[in-house]
Amino acid sequence: MTEAELASHEWWEQYKETVNSDPEMQVRGHDRFNENFYVQLDDERFLVAMDDGKVSEVIPNPGLNQEWSFGVEGGRGAWEEFVQEVPPAFNHEIIASNYRTQVKGESGHLQLTGNNRQIFQNLRPFQRALDLMRHTHNNGGNL
Repeated sequence: MTEAELASHEWWEQYKETVNSDPEMQVRGHDRFNENFYVQLDDERFLVAMDDGKVSEVIPNPGLNQEWSFGVEGGRGAWEEFVQEVPPAFNHEIIASNYRTQVKGESGHLQLTGNNRQIFQNLRPFQRALDLMRHTHNNGGNL
């Protein structure tokens, strides 16, 4: 596990390096994934700006001048489960987690928000970007 706390400045810098050097992300997102998304942990929100499948910057507490197409929200506990090397069922993958929240009405899972069309048009690189959070958190892990 990385020594940096989840969603700290150091952690996001490691995440940015992980995404930008990931060969699979280059295949999934190269020249196509340009949709900014946000990650919200409790009351903390971070805008992840994507440029051709690479993280150009992570902006904490984005304001009115920043734009995004969609986001993922959840409590810190749900995110801490999501980034475990072997996460528990339904917090291991964003669609499963969102299903538990949106359809089953269960708490403790992550929830997708925003433009559904943009989410599903960018689902593969978006999922890979989220999976790389786990990779970052576990210093490479087993992805």
